[in-house]
Order: sequence, then C-alpha cells, then structure tokens
Amino acid sequence: MKIAIRADGGANIGMGHIMRTLVIAKEFSKINDVFYICRVDNPLSEKYRIGIEMIKSQGFVVMEIREESMLLDIKDIQADLLITDSYDVDERYFNETKKMFNQTVYIDDMNLYCFNVDFLINQNVDAADFEYKVNPNTKLLIGPTYIMLREEFRVNSKKYVKINVNDIMITVGGGDPQHVTEQLLEYVERLEYNFHVIVGPSFDGKGFLKNFKSPKISFYYNANMYEIMKKCDIAISACGSTLYELATCGIATLGIIVAENQQGIAAKLSEMGIIKNIGWYDKLDKDMFVSELNNLCNDYGERKEINRRGKEVIDGSGVKRIVENLIRKI
Repeated sequence: MKIAIRADGGANIGMGHIMRTLVIAKEFSKINDVFYICRVDNPLSEKYRIGIEMIKSQGFVVMEIREESMLLDIKDIQADLLITDSYDVDERYFNETKKMFNQTVYIDDMNLYCFNVDFLINQNVDAADFEYKVNPNTKLLIGPTYIMLREEFRVNSKKYVKINVNDIMITVGGGDPQHVTEQLLEYVERLEYNFHVIVGPSFDGKGFLKNFKSPKISFYYNANMYEIMKKCDIAISACGSTLYELATCGIATLGIIVAENQQGIAAKLSEMGIIKNIGWYDKLDKDMFVSELNNLCNDYGERKEINRRGKEVIDGSGVKRIVENLIRKI
C-alpha cells in the first residue's frame, strides 16, 4: 500500500508536524511504501529546507510541490492514503483531496474547520473538549489513547526519583523563533544546577550560545532526547508533544506556552497534575520563574507524584492503534 504524508517543517513553522508524522511514517513503513509531500517556494529559499532534510535523513522519499500550486501538484500524486499534518489548510483542501485519494486523514490540534476526511486524529489530552464538525462516516481517533510516541519512549523503565535535583533539561521544540531558550538561560545561568539545553534543527540563529559559557550549561545538537531525559531530574519545556515524552519518562516539568495550540494541552496536563504550567513565555518574570523552579526542585514528594501520574496516562501504544485503525479501513 502506498501512503503519502503531507507535512512541512522550517525555522518559522517549527518541526512539530514533521516529528510526529515521522512516528507514523516509521510504523507504517514496516510493511508499506511511505513517502512525503512537502512544499517548496523557490529554489533559493531556506523556508522548508530543514524539514525536508530531516525527512530524508530518516530514509523517506520527498515529493516536492509548489507552494502557490499545492492542490494542483498533489492531484498528480498517486497513493492509497493521504495523511495531512499542517495548519496551512482549509475546507477546500479537505474537499479536493477527498476526491483525489481513496482515504484521507488529518492530524489536528485546533478544530478550525469542517473536516471532510475519513479519519481525524487528535492525540492531545484536551481533544475530547472539542466538538468536531465531521462527516457521518468520519472516524475520530482522539485523546491520549492515540499519543504518537517515538519507539524509544514506548517501553520505558521505571525512573528513580532523586531526593536532590542535579540535572535539568531545557527544550522549546525544533525551532525557537521567539528566542525563548536565550531568555531561560539568562534566568538560570547563575543557579547551582546542571542544565542540558536542546538546540533544535530549526533554531533561528545560534549566536546567543556564545554568551553562556558556564561549565554547568551543556548544549546538544541532533540530540538523543531519550538519553538526555534519562539523565535529567526535571525539565523546562514548551507545551508541545515533548510533554508526553517527558510524562512517560516520569519527569517533573515546568511547562511554558510558546504557541497558541499549546494552551489547551498545558491547561489539561496541569489540571491532571502532570506538569506545572507557568504560562506564556512573554509573560514570564525572572523572580517568579526561579521561584517556581526552586520549589519544584525542593518538593521531592510532588516530583514523585508527577512521576506516577505521568506513567498512568500514557501507555505507549497510541501509534499502533492509529495504524491498525487506518489499515483496517483500507
């Protein structure tokens, strides 16, 4: 079976769409032919290059379509199933692609449209709060039962929670157009912890790194997230899909909202006692932030509870459930 995945990544749009579809792509590719459809705007542009390079580095073929003629170019592509993960769509996109492919799937976060698709996937913990407008035959795969964890996070050994915190991870996602990483490092550089800082592939310039030369701050490019999470006691993270990986690792996390689609996730996980939501990045105050961080570091009992709650919510089988549902329909 031929499966096409329509997604983009880059400095301004981040890498979230690419990273979560790669989880599905790898699961499907065990017994199917999987390829990507990605936009390009002009031969000299860097806009989508990083996303395309990431996909190719994982062994997948990329078919390029013109940004200004997206639907026209997609019409000429042959596949049994089209999976779309992009915010740059509208109801016309869903109606037209439904005519082009036997089955269509959309991976959603925001519930902005009427969805003319065969499957609608929303893995987020707040997915059940949405009232989706879909066709009578559309199957909804929503909620943490369908969280798309990378393979290394699906079977995770029990993490020992230390009484004393030594190592803290900082990650804001594949891109950082708002320079939140720099902001956080300015807050924490004088604290007596070891900080492990993820530098994503789509970071908008990395010149700020030279300003932070403390032996307690380590930077990671092309990071093995699982290995870094294993060594860390606490995380400071944007409120995207990384929160689910941290939860399954049992790591107490301060969650920072850096994008509109993260608000519901942050609120729900905070309500469930799985993260401490400290709000929007541009509303942070240094003294408040440092106080929240120190409080979590010093509260051994709360960190143990967070460890327990996170592992209860996510069982690691979400991507297998998604693939089984899609194959059954086709």
